[in-house]
Formats: sequence, structure tokens, C-alpha cells
Amino acid sequence: MRLNTNLMSLNVYKGYTKALKTQETAFNRISTGLKINSAKDDPNNLGQSEMLRLQIRGLQAAGRNLQDGASMLQTFDGALNSVSESLTRMKELVVQGSTGSLNSEDRANIQKEIDQLKEHINSVTKNTEFNGVKLLDDQNVTDNNKPGFITTSIGANVGELAKIPTFNTSTTMLGKDGVGYLEQVNLLDENSKDKNLGIIDSAVNSVNSIRSKYGAVQNKFESLSQGLGEISQAVENADSSLRDADIAEEMMNYSRESILVNSSIAMMVQTNKLPQDVLQILERIK
Repeated sequence: MRLNTNLMSLNVYKGYTKALKTQETAFNRISTGLKINSAKDDPNNLGQSEMLRLQIRGLQAAGRNLQDGASMLQTFDGALNSVSESLTRMKELVVQGSTGSLNSEDRANIQKEIDQLKEHINSVTKNTEFNGVKLLDDQNVTDNNKPGFITTSIGANVGELAKIPTFNTSTTMLGKDGVGYLEQVNLLDENSKDKNLGIIDSAVNSVNSIRSKYGAVQNKFESLSQGLGEISQAVENADSSLRDADIAEEMMNYSRESILVNSSIAMMVQTNKLPQDVLQILERIK
């Protein structure tokens, strides 16, 4: 037995430091809820986790873009609904004003309301916007059958874009080539009933077509948003499995290592006394 080097005590101390380190690791994981608190904990899984988190942020940003796009289209659909109501009322007034029992003054009064409806349609066209974006007042559009477009991102990867059509729903554009446009609807011309009704019907069809296009894009955005949400959740779960600690497991680890630490301390007290005990025995032998 070596008296100058207490190998037994050293071995116990090694076990003590190992248990103490493991206990500290378990404590950190319990306190943070994470099993990776620094790069040294698990370099490989940390790298994977960071890549997943980057993907999650991209998916979340794309999801917000889609939600904003759907909200924008919903806003403009509400505006177009207001235009549709104005057109319905305008048609009612044209039919009412075309009866032979009205005099010119009656028709003039009805025309005033029609003109007010025109102003309302132009106001909706000009003033409806979403975060500064106007879809119904594209001055570059000269034919609503050939709309313009704005582009928005709908995914987390390069090139994942969607086009949203833009139109011009002012009274100088709603109507039909060769027949006329809303701005020309005039009851004061007693022979213009058929022309007026044709213009309004064409305008109604144009608005319905625009609403249909926006509805299709909105449905697409909402469907994509739901899909991205599901993908994002799956990626978050994968990241959680890499980074998040199992608290129940870590509590057991902490308790186990705590017992080992306390046992090691008690054992070191005993092993440190061994050389002294041996010396006392040797002295008695003398």
C-alpha cells in the first residue's frame, strides 16, 4: 500500500468530480428547459437546431405575408361589394326614371342620385387601400380584361411568388367598349334606357369578375397559409426534440447524481483517513 499517494481517495475524487459535473449539467437543463445551452453541449445537434430555427422564421414570415395578402383581398372585396350595391341602386333608378309618367324635373332629380352614386364609386376606387397598396385604382389599366399585377412573396424559398391583379373600377372604366361607360349613364336622354341598362349590366359583370378573381387568390392564400402553419409546426417539433430538455428525465438525473456526490464526499472522508490509520497500526507494531 502506498502512503504518499492515496489512490483510493483519488479514484473516489474522480467519481465525485464526474458526478458533480453531470449534476451541474442536469441542473442547467432543468433551470433553462434546454438540453443544449451552449455549443459544447452538443455541437452537431446545435447546428441542426439553428438551421431548423432559420427555416421556422422563414416559414413564419411567409405565413404572415399570406395572412396580410388575404386580409388585403378581403378589404378590397368589401370595397367591391359597396360598388356592387351602388350599381344595383343605379339600375333601379334607371328603370324607375325611364317610365313615361315622369317629367323632366323628376328625371333630373333621379339623375342627381345617379351622379352621387358615380361619385361614391369613384371615391371607393380612389381611396380604398391596404397599407398604402391600391388594387382598384391602377391608372395604367385601360381594359379591365387585361389587368396589371403586383407581386408578393408566398413562401420561405427563392422564387415563391404570387401575382395579385390590379384594376381600374372608376366610372370612366366600368362599362363596355362600343356601348359606353358608367360616367355616360344619363336619364335626361329619354331614348337612352337600353344603353344605360347595357352599361350598368356590363359594369356589374366586370365587378363580379374582379371579385371572383380576388376570391380565388384569397382562397389560395388561406390554403397556403394553413399548409405553411402545419409545416412550421412540424419543424418546430423537430427543433424541440433536438434542443428542449426532458424535465422529468433531468430531475431523475439530478437526484441520482446528487446521491453520488454526497456518497463520494462521505467516501473521501473515509479514504483520506486510511493513511493515518495505517501509520497508527505501524507504530503499534514497533
